[in-house]
Amino acid sequence: MELQQLRYFKAVADIGKISDAAESLFISAPALSTSISRLEKELGMQLFDRTSNRISLNPQGRIFLKHVNQVFGCLESAKQELQHSLQQQGPHISIVSVNSTMWIDLIAAFTSEFTKYTLSCSTISLDGLAAEGLSNQYSFLLAYESDIPPFYADKLDSIFLFETCLTVALHKDHPLAQKTEIDIRMLTDERIFMTAPGGPVHERIRQLYLFYDIPFPKDNSYAFLARQKMVAENMGITFVSKHADALHNPNIRYVPLIDPFGPWKARLYWRKDRTFSEYENSFRDFTNHFFQDLH
Repeated sequence: MELQQLRYFKAVADIGKISDAAESLFISAPALSTSISRLEKELGMQLFDRTSNRISLNPQGRIFLKHVNQVFGCLESAKQELQHSLQQQGPHISIVSVNSTMWIDLIAAFTSEFTKYTLSCSTISLDGLAAEGLSNQYSFLLAYESDIPPFYADKLDSIFLFETCLTVALHKDHPLAQKTEIDIRMLTDERIFMTAPGGPVHERIRQLYLFYDIPFPKDNSYAFLARQKMVAENMGITFVSKHADALHNPNIRYVPLIDPFGPWKARLYWRKDRTFSEYENSFRDFTNHFFQDLH
């Protein structure tokens, strides 16, 4: 029995539909169905009652889900304990972001200058941020102003870092690569590799398609590096924020996307009730100066 099987089982149990669960996991429905069947065979019993449209837990499945939730709860506790142990060993800064690819240069520069500090960076979805806010286990949150739930904003302090915007990443030989800007309605016939749901780029793109009343691209989500590679090989196009092209590829051009909602303002956030250590103050000051120097 593998951890991935348990994750797949939990997704189906929580969502109740193979196709929707598969979409959330970024795998095909047949592959997910096969994984669930293999798990049931390994356990020697059925975990779900199946109908033509839905799949629901049977009594044995509900028992199994209870223990699966305990497994993932223990793993999360272990993660927090490990992070705490790092803090006990020496200066450690734990940050969380809604778009980790945007902060590659910052993390590399800070780690290079402050060699005695340890730094960890996790990613949180917009839904997770709305549901949980900024956990006290993190020193800082790197996010856009529009990512912060209005009801939670007064619990945070912040400093402004920079403005950014959406760009279209295309192969250098693409007919649109020489444009100074691109309207999203020009891309209706393109093969588009989308970002994963739950992040600010995916959400803004979805808003743009709704704004212009055009069909949203068929879900075709990939991680950042995979999207970059496919664009570099002229297999299609993708969307990235202006400051997320740190891993520059000479075969890719980044053309600004016309966005009626305006640019994003990136900020460094922290909880108002947090008392900073000396090394956390160092990170805040370093981050502030790092982006001021880039302006």
